[in-house]
Amino acid sequence: MDASWRIRSAWCSKHITLADPVAEVIEAQIGSGRYKDVSAALNDAAWHHFIGLPSPFVEYGVTAKEVERSADRDLSQIQRDRKAGKLIPL
Repeated sequence: MDASWRIRSAWCSKHITLADPVAEVIEAQIGSGRYKDVSAALNDAAWHHFIGLPSPFVEYGVTAKEVERSADRDLSQIQRDRKAGKLIPL
C-alpha cells in the first residue's frame, strides 16, 4: 500500500453509535459553539483521552510545580485566616 492510500483512508467516513448521555453532551458542546460539528467534537475528545497532552497544565501555560506552589500559598492563607478568626464557619 502506498502512502497516498493511507492518507485517504485516515479521512474516510466512520459510523459509530453513541450512548444517549454521550450524544447529549456532544450536542450541547456543538450548540454552545465550542465545536463546528460532531466529527470535530469526537476527534478532540478522542485525541485528549487516548493521546492526551503531556500535562493537563500545558493548555494554561503553567507547570505542575507552579500550580502546587500557588495551591500551597492559598492553603497557607486559609490556615492563617482560620487562626485569626476571619473565616465564617459553615
